[in-house]
Amino acid sequence: MPASTRRALGALVAAVGIVLVVLGSWIVVKLGPSGQAQFSATSKAPGAMVITSDVLNTVDVPVRVTATRRDGGAVMLVAGPSGDARAILARSAVSSVSAVHFPSGRVDLNTSGAGPVRDVHTSDVWRLTAKGTNTVALVVDQVTSPETAVVTSGDATALSEVTVTLTWADRAWFFLALAVMTIGASAVPSAPGPPLPSCEPW
Repeated sequence: MPASTRRALGALVAAVGIVLVVLGSWIVVKLGPSGQAQFSATSKAPGAMVITSDVLNTVDVPVRVTATRRDGGAVMLVAGPSGDARAILARSAVSSVSAVHFPSGRVDLNTSGAGPVRDVHTSDVWRLTAKGTNTVALVVDQVTSPETAVVTSGDATALSEVTVTLTWADRAWFFLALAVMTIGASAVPSAPGPPLPSCEPW
């Protein structure tokens, strides 16, 4: 293989290695030793807030859903079959968390509908339920996906200024990011040391 080709391949491998080191390091910092990925979105539109199955069931790891009202009022968080959730909120004004983006942390929040919010408390379709004031939380496993999570006031009163936080944690992700960083570092050639001094014969 010509020397120029070897140099070009070496430069390419080194560039890829640097990219892997940077990306792996960034993900290690973002996840931390617990392997935790967290996303938050705040809806200011009146109505209910929905976390779709595309987000809730995006990976095969339990997700902790936390809902917080800025005004400290009553809040209800439920999760159940996606088809039932769509039927109950078909005409209601909702803000939907439809996608999350890692490692940027960006969340896609879409609004739809204009009707009054249905009182989800009266339905028995929900597998998980949490109700309280100011902040409530529940953990959704992936056993019965696809499921949708819904945040309301617990009655037909529309919500506004509600923040939803989604948290996934898997230590394997942290170690995978470390492996990527290590592989990248091994591909980057070490810098040459200083030249040895020349020695004249006695």
